[in-house]
Amino acid sequence: MTAGPRTSFRFALRLFPVLCLLLITDVILAQSGGDRCEPPPAVKEELKNVSKLSDADLPYNVRRERQITMLQELLKKYPGDFHVQRRYLDARLSGFSVDKDALVAEYRERMQKNAKDPIAIYLYGRLLVGRQTKEAIEVLQRLSQQAPDFPWTHLQLAQVYQSPNFRDAAKSNEHLKHLVAKCPATLDALGLILRSGDKEMMTSAAKNLRARLESSKNNDEPGYWGDLWALEFKLTAIPEHPLLRQRIAEDLKHIRSSNLQSKEWFQALQAGYKQVADKTNQRWAEDELVRLLPKSSVARNLVQSRFYDEHPFPKGDASEAERQTYQKALIQATTEWVKLWPDDELAWSMHVNALIPFEASNADVEAAYKGYAKAHEQGGFSYSTPPLEVQVARFYLKRGLHVERVPDLIQKSLREFEQINKNMRSDLYSRGGPDDSLKYVRLEAWPLLAEAYARLKQPAKAQQVLAQLADAIKPKDSKEPVGDAEKRSFAYNQLVYWQAVGKVAEFEQRKLDALTAYQTALLFRATPPSAEDKDELTDTARRLWKELKGTEQGWQAYLARTVVSKSKLNTAEISSWDSKNTELPAFELTDLQGRKWSLADLKGKVALINLWATWCGPCRMELPYVQKLREQMKDRKDVLVLTLNTDEEIGKVEPFMKENKYTFPVLLGQAYAEGQGVNSIPRNWVISVGGKVMFEGIGFGNDGEEWLKKATQLIEKVKGTN
Repeated sequence: MTAGPRTSFRFALRLFPVLCLLLITDVILAQSGGDRCEPPPAVKEELKNVSKLSDADLPYNVRRERQITMLQELLKKYPGDFHVQRRYLDARLSGFSVDKDALVAEYRERMQKNAKDPIAIYLYGRLLVGRQTKEAIEVLQRLSQQAPDFPWTHLQLAQVYQSPNFRDAAKSNEHLKHLVAKCPATLDALGLILRSGDKEMMTSAAKNLRARLESSKNNDEPGYWGDLWALEFKLTAIPEHPLLRQRIAEDLKHIRSSNLQSKEWFQALQAGYKQVADKTNQRWAEDELVRLLPKSSVARNLVQSRFYDEHPFPKGDASEAERQTYQKALIQATTEWVKLWPDDELAWSMHVNALIPFEASNADVEAAYKGYAKAHEQGGFSYSTPPLEVQVARFYLKRGLHVERVPDLIQKSLREFEQINKNMRSDLYSRGGPDDSLKYVRLEAWPLLAEAYARLKQPAKAQQVLAQLADAIKPKDSKEPVGDAEKRSFAYNQLVYWQAVGKVAEFEQRKLDALTAYQTALLFRATPPSAEDKDELTDTARRLWKELKGTEQGWQAYLARTVVSKSKLNTAEISSWDSKNTELPAFELTDLQGRKWSLADLKGKVALINLWATWCGPCRMELPYVQKLREQMKDRKDVLVLTLNTDEEIGKVEPFMKENKYTFPVLLGQAYAEGQGVNSIPRNWVISVGGKVMFEGIGFGNDGEEWLKKATQLIEKVKGTN
């Protein structure tokens, strides 16, 4: 999984004592030389050369080091230029394995030595954002007061005040206005202005940007047409969207006539044709980009995305033949990708993950993993959860292959992931996220590590890993009522732990212990595998039962006892939906037909609200079942099925709906969802007749019919609730 570009990071290191703030004097010297808003033409051209390297056919780490070297040379040439210094810091921050603690310490020392330099103070404050954001705000606010002509402080504070944990729309917009007043031509703030909700500022930005793009001959600027259209869709009443699409069609003629043939030019055409639902020309723009820039990351993303669009992952009720057909197509595609892009670790990762479920030969999997390991060593720009090494370790153990390598493989992957997890922590967002990911990875990796030690006749190490696992899943002491999510987590953790205990016991020839552990795991398993999937846990437990001279009658008695025990433990009813019983905040939102909706439109009905976006893969898998639910409920007066779209670029929503022939209502509610702290989709709310969120489901588990069944059950369950 490739990490998002807007992610910020926090470190536990305590930085910059309050006394250091006193070093910032009342008068801060201005930047020496250069334009604070835009780099001088010569600097701009040199920075473009640094950017061009991003599309070079080079491993990520090689490309990153070359860019850093180029920027170091520019720092010598333009030592006082803000834009070079900021770009240099960005380059050093890129990648998942960067020691950001060391960077913070370095820039703190630089700031202390240059206490009157706004650039040094700004760069240090910027590094604190996401790590110690409260302190960063103090540093940046002090800087904005003492160096009012330095504009970039306002951009950073505007970003902070748009983050979930520090959200303050008034403050964010105030800082944006300061920035725009000082740097009216800057393009850096367009994303923030788009999300600001300030119509006056958005209108001004759209007007200025349109004038700039219509007269521009710059090869880099066509990429901003998408920002312009996003602004104009937000500013245009929905009944007038067809007229806006006509204007975009005219824009596309203008853009195409310039014939710039740059990456940004093709991307602008691709985005525009998508807005006006011109699939023929959209395909042309994509094909031309891939043809002319075959080695670029943009081309790779297009080719890979197109495959997954044309080959959707088999649904939960797909036949084995359909699954095999999909897997063969994926193997064929990824085989071509690693030939085209031999240094692309993501393509190699996809190739390994395609081979393993297909029961490929040991030689094929080993060759693919070797290719990945080489690319990963040179790359380091992506990661997966769990790491690919965990998948390979599981494959080795299943095949009895290279068991002696498994401990090093697992431990290396955990060290890397722990570093990534540390870098991804941010106090801009609510707790969870990276910490939850690390726990999940450990639950995947530690059972394999314990099994490997048991196979290698190292029982002490196996027991040590099991002890770590037991400690990690220990429930926290709390007097609060246990919710559905906690029950689900507890049951899953126990399932993982007792399966691991059983595996270790079995390889240590303690069959009775192993059987008891597997039976305990079965007790905590909420739902068995589907009919198409092999139930290895039950099969293993039953095999041991027979080996220990158990009879079929005794096994059936055990199964009956398990059903009773599950009902007592309340694990049989655990689902992926959580009980909530919270008020749904008031809203006033418009749908794609221009109708205004409010909370009053829901009163007296049970409502299911699905939150989704056009760019969200799991959402696209779930939406056909939302449509099915809508069809089932459309004649009922007591039930309402509607959706809330969270796209930033709302112009993409209507073409998506028409292309997929969906008829459910779509409320445009990105800002509303963000205001409720929604940071992951797909998500579903079941609302009572009194306007309360009674159940919330997060994510999609690939079994649409099961989702449909559960959603229907919950709607009926909530019917009598206020």
